[in-house]
Amino acid sequence: MLGRMGLIYFHLLAALAAAGAITAGDMAILGHAHLDLKLLGHAARCTTIALVVLWMTGLSVILIDTHADLALIAGSGKLLAKLSVASVLTLNGVALHRVGFPALGRAHANPRRAAVLPCLLGAVSLSSWMFAAFLGIAKPIAPVMGFGGFAALYACAIVGGGAAALAFIRPRLAEKLDRPDSPGREPRRGLEGPADMNLREAA
Repeated sequence: MLGRMGLIYFHLLAALAAAGAITAGDMAILGHAHLDLKLLGHAARCTTIALVVLWMTGLSVILIDTHADLALIAGSGKLLAKLSVASVLTLNGVALHRVGFPALGRAHANPRRAAVLPCLLGAVSLSSWMFAAFLGIAKPIAPVMGFGGFAALYACAIVGGGAAALAFIRPRLAEKLDRPDSPGREPRRGLEGPADMNLREAA
């Protein structure tokens, strides 16, 4: 019992750390006249660490509660929803690190088009974190919702978040992206992806 309480405690701490890191990342993108790639990189690393801790503590609690009984796990719509959201967060995080964030450090001839992917990935991330928080208090409605209900609600959250990001965040982000002819522009090293590093080494 004490072990489970300790795991839940660290699970909550990791969730709070993730919330703080996400807020810092939003400030790095929207809180300054220019993109703060150093702060964004730090926030991304903190979010990754928090997500790893959430996976470790969450899976440990699941093993304690279900004794790895697959039938019991499959019969819990809320638990399946949690695992699905965590999986989407993980895959989306990989996409952000490898594609989304590196794109913010490059010059773009069409900033509005270039801002689409980072905005959509960011919307999936924020919508998923918010929905994960909702699942944490959704026990009373879990029997009614089932996995299908939670999945449909999650899909609506992502679609709504994506639409809002394209409508409100994309224009602001596009204004902050560099163009090839930006005066005094220097290459940004804050958030390089694998492709950027390979090109730099080849040069």
